[in-house]
Amino acid sequence: MLLEKVEQAISRLRGAGVASPEADAWHLAVFATGVSRGELQARAVRGDVMLTDDEAQVFDAGLSRRVAREPLWHITGRAPFLQFELVVGPGVFTPRPETELLTEQARTEAQLMPPRDGVVRVVDLCAGSGAIGLALAADIPHLDVLLVEKSPEAAAYLQTNRTAIAPVNTEILQGEVGQAVTHRAPGSVDVVVSNPPYLVEGADELDVETHGHDPHEALFASDGGLAVIREVVEVSAQLLRDGGVVFIEHGIDQSEAVQSLLTTQGFARAETIVDLVGRPRFTRAERARR
Repeated sequence: MLLEKVEQAISRLRGAGVASPEADAWHLAVFATGVSRGELQARAVRGDVMLTDDEAQVFDAGLSRRVAREPLWHITGRAPFLQFELVVGPGVFTPRPETELLTEQARTEAQLMPPRDGVVRVVDLCAGSGAIGLALAADIPHLDVLLVEKSPEAAAYLQTNRTAIAPVNTEILQGEVGQAVTHRAPGSVDVVVSNPPYLVEGADELDVETHGHDPHEALFASDGGLAVIREVVEVSAQLLRDGGVVFIEHGIDQSEAVQSLLTTQGFARAETIVDLVGRPRFTRAERARR
């Protein structure tokens, strides 16, 4: 019976140190059967859910991988982000829930901006799977979004997600952060968003899944974790029009340093916004009038 199998899986996952054993066990059941969690749980309570041999094999294989602390979203191949599902896997950073708040804040501002020549221009630097930029483009059809990602492996996932989520008003640039200025004229962009690498290798404590499976280059940066953020700030200062805004995710101990970088590059009203548990998680600033 499914309920018994899920309960056994929860016990194994808990013993392996998985942080969310119950949720992960049910996610694996959904992955194996293709039936929603709500429907599965309702049927399991009634006692009328039996896994087929193929479904049981998929469930057991996924459970073994998760017990070995492979990320759940690598096993299923998809990760939830806001109302979307992103294709993810080895070679691309899996977006975290805290980045949803950054995306929602950027979406609110982009929606309020008056279009110029019919569009509001957005650049997503260090786009990874495309979580931020694609969510914005899908929700606001008059956006023009450039997604910049240097990793060929991550860019492949980005292209897949772009095709599924927002193929019309988006463009991908596979290249370094600084190459964005060759694809968008200085002073032409309304919003820049970025979730760059900002961890310090050896200093920031990571869970087994993150340390073992997220790409190193998507996690760590030199200069106390600020090297890529510094590039993002410099490029944003070139791209943004007067009054344009930038949103940068960063470490919880980096807000003062990020605000200082922004001020030095001519930004005003730098403000750090906390995440849902009160940690200083990302900073917003406006390009000052020149």
